[in-house]
Amino acid sequence: MNAPVTTPLTTPLESKLINKPESILRRRAIYTGMRPYFDDAKLLDAIKLWQTEYSHKPKFALSVFVARCCDNPALKEARANILKSIFIALELEPDALLPDPFIDLKVINKNVSGSTADATQQTKMFVVLMHQVFYKLQKTDEKQVRQSVLAQLSELPTDRMRMMYLREWLAGNTQSLEGQFDLELLQKLVNYAYMAICQQLGPVKADQYLGQAIKEIEPLAAEVGFRLHDLL
Repeated sequence: MNAPVTTPLTTPLESKLINKPESILRRRAIYTGMRPYFDDAKLLDAIKLWQTEYSHKPKFALSVFVARCCDNPALKEARANILKSIFIALELEPDALLPDPFIDLKVINKNVSGSTADATQQTKMFVVLMHQVFYKLQKTDEKQVRQSVLAQLSELPTDRMRMMYLREWLAGNTQSLEGQFDLELLQKLVNYAYMAICQQLGPVKADQYLGQAIKEIEPLAAEVGFRLHDLL
């Protein structure tokens, strides 16, 4: 990312500008829209870039901003969806937005783990695994399992945009799952699905279908260097 990203916002004028209510609100919206796609370190740099170079520019400049932030293949592939996510967040009510990132990320960023590339890969492999399991179910059983997992989403600690993407995917409205998710959350989703299959078809079938799915996609996971059993 270019040099202005890491420039500290410490001058009196900058401090006054970043603390204006309308600036904070827009910054929270940018943060909310980008949160599902970026790890904490990259996200903090992106917010600093927006504040220093784009906060005073019209909305159409966001496309240039997002393009500058998408500096690896995974992010470049998701660029259009990231921009769409930001536009959605800009229309949300204030109480639906995440906190001010300059406060939130300052705390979170002290203990950053993983990377955007890791989150992208594990999310993709999670989707492949779940689709392979769902493929083995009768349509009525698959619907029940998806609904059971949907009903438990409120227990997951994630942001509004990621929750929206999960609901869309589990409802069957999209084939791909937008955003990137940490491993612990994906593990919980796999467990929710497994328990739902146990309730629907019994533990023997649940073990059989999950075991078969893992065996079938292990070669794909090995190709990308992902340990499939990390999802369990």
